[in-house]
Parts: sequence; structure tokens; C-alpha cells
Amino acid sequence: MNNKISNIDSSILDDLITGRVEPYIYAFSTNTIPNYLKVGDTYRPVDTRINEWKKLFPNLVKEFSAPARIDNNTIFRDYTVHSFLIDERGRERLLPSTYSNIVYYSKEFFKNATIKDLNDAIIDIQKSASENSGKYQLYTTKRLPITFIYKRNLNYAPRPNQVATISNFKNAVNSGCTNLLMYAVMRFGKSFTAICCALEIQVSLILIVSAKADVKNEWKKTVESHLNFKDYIFCDTDTLKTENNYVSANLKQGRKIVLFLTLQDLQGQETKNHHKDVFSCNIDLLIVDETHYGARAEEYGRVLLDSNLTKKEIENELQEIDCSEQYSCEELKQLKSKIRLHLSATPYRILMGSEFTKKDIISFCQFTDIVDEQEKWDNEHILGDNTKEWDNPYYGFPQMIRFAFHPSKLARKKIEELKKNGQSTSLSDIFRPKALP
Repeated sequence: MNNKISNIDSSILDDLITGRVEPYIYAFSTNTIPNYLKVGDTYRPVDTRINEWKKLFPNLVKEFSAPARIDNNTIFRDYTVHSFLIDERGRERLLPSTYSNIVYYSKEFFKNATIKDLNDAIIDIQKSASENSGKYQLYTTKRLPITFIYKRNLNYAPRPNQVATISNFKNAVNSGCTNLLMYAVMRFGKSFTAICCALEIQVSLILIVSAKADVKNEWKKTVESHLNFKDYIFCDTDTLKTENNYVSANLKQGRKIVLFLTLQDLQGQETKNHHKDVFSCNIDLLIVDETHYGARAEEYGRVLLDSNLTKKEIENELQEIDCSEQYSCEELKQLKSKIRLHLSATPYRILMGSEFTKKDIISFCQFTDIVDEQEKWDNEHILGDNTKEWDNPYYGFPQMIRFAFHPSKLARKKIEELKKNGQSTSLSDIFRPKALP
């Protein structure tokens, strides 16, 4: 079996593996060990490592973080920085006997070390590497964890129904609409079309939020693989934890960002440290993916609600939500966005409300619409001598089989009784299982 595995063609990986995780030097201080800096390194997000240390030193303050890379093949470790602190600045390590009651001893604490010391250390290490002086121990990147970036080699054009959606989006924005809905069934290509919409109005910062974390990879693949989106950098919460000001720093340098965050990550009574930069930014386009699921939950929805909504309007917005869980929170956090685009394949309750007017809905595409377009293209082109079946832009779209049921007279009577008593008659409530005794 091992031989079979080793003989598998791995060329597909060559199109995916193009980079490695960025190692970082970090430092923190704590009143538990005053006048000392803890200096370490990590291959994970810095905030993740810092939060682990908070279990031992709850009052710690993160003081420093910087990449520990010389070039694509060479990195340095915290040991290298330690040697600079000791040899060049005379900083002394913490000794086991210095403090008798500390909860955890680490020799990576350095007395009177400063942020300037750390910046100077990195400068000196990089200078030594460029001069090949051999002053510091350096390391190769061979054992670093691998990060996946999709090869940018796709160049397909939007399908006719996607072109219509992009045009509707641009017209709606130009007419002053700022809260839009793309209703389209699965396999329509909502993520691709949404980024095309962003491209159409030339936005620099796109934030995608979803209650479903498993859709992140689809967005990542869309942004990183298509040639049209070459100016956009895809990032997520791990990126923000590595560098808290990642978004604003890249925007200042003229780069364009597509950031994916889950609503679960955003929820909480306090704004998380790695989110502060995002909440301070003016987001050009906020895309709410699977908006029917989670975005209107009491807690998750708080990061999306406008501050000028009345209490009654908020209650109406959140009633009978389609979400697996609900949360409560005292703080109303806001994401400052110029335009919001909601994506959903099943927005039925949303459409029954008054949130979106007809001009706000940039797409209303059902399975039958795509099947009709598929058949129309075949009727117009399939008999051509040089036409192949797979030339149809809708080729491969699955056939649809609909199932329905008609409630009995007794069931309909029961539903009417529930309505009169003010109880919900939605399918999710009618078929909700009873709790075990």
C-alpha cells in the first residue's frame, strides 16, 4: 500500500503549494515578572501563541511581533535574537532564583530588554545574512509548515445570467442602493459573480462574512485561481492574528484585500484584538454569504445591523431566523461598510419581509431559470458542425427533481389553530423534534 501511495502523481500539488507559513518573533511583558521581556518565536498566528501564554500570565501585554525570515529559503529563530540581547546589549536572562513564586519559569525572559533592542536585533541579523558573515545561526525553511495558494490559471468568462447579475449590481449601486440581495440557487456561481461585481466597481477592500466556516475554501479558490482577480490578496482570521494591522497596512501600500471571517469569530461582548483593525476600516463591499443562515441570529447579526434601526425593526429582523443557534450580547458592534451584498440560495423568509425592494434584488435565479438557459443554448447552437455539448456554459448543471407534499385537511386545520394562538407555523418549527424527557 505504501508503494502505491508513493507512486501517485503529485503534479496537482505543484499547482497548489506556492508558499510556506511565515515564522514570527514575538515578545510580551507581564507584571508578574516586572522589567522583563519574554522573547519567543512561533509558526502559528502570534495572537494564538500569546493567548496560550495568557493561561499562565493573564495580565500579559503583547509588546512586539515581526517576521523571522531572511528570504524564501532562510529564517532565524528566537535563539538568534536571544544571542543579540545577551552579547550586544548585555541583557540578562531570568534566573530560577530571581522570583520564588512565579507560576512558570522560562529562560526566555530578558531583564530590561526593550522594543528597540528587538528591532535592532533583526536589523543586525539581516545585515549579517546579507554580508554572509556567519555571525548568527540561521535555519532553512524545509521543515516549515506548508500553506496552500491556488495557482492562478483560470480565465473563464461569466455566463449570461452572471453577466446580467453583474450589470444589475452596477446599476443598483450607481442609483444609490447600498443593501443588495443576490438570490441564486446552488451551482449558479455566487462567489465568482460576487467578486466580479466588486471588480466592476473597482473596490479595494472586500469583507466576506458567513456563519458557515466550510465555505471559506471556495472563496479562497475563487479569489486565488482566476486571472481576473490577480490584484486581490485573500486572507482570513489567522492572517489577522499574525499581523493585527494587516488590512490597513496593505491598503496603504495600494494592495487590494479579500478578507473572509466567520460570524462566530466576530461575535462576542468585546471586539477581539485581531478584529480592531477591521472595525476601524471603511469596508468597500461587505458580502454576507449564506445570509439566510446565521446572519440574522441575534448574536451573529449584531455585527451586521445598522445603528439607526429601531428596537422594533431589530425584533422584526431577527424573528423566526434560520439558524442552528442563537446568542445574546449587550454590545452592538458595527462593521462600517459602503455596500452590503447578501447571497442566498434560500432567502424565502427574507423575501417575505421588507428589507429588500425590487431594485435591491440584483438576481432572482431559480433552478428552472438555469435549466431554461441550458436548453435555450442547446436549441440555438447544438446542431452546429463545430459545436460540442460541453461548449454550453451551463453544461454539467444537475437535473432537478422536485418533491412536495399536500397537508391533510386535519393538518391544515391544526396549522390554522397554531396561527390563531400566535405560534409559529414554519416548517422548521412544525417538524422540530420534541426534547427528550
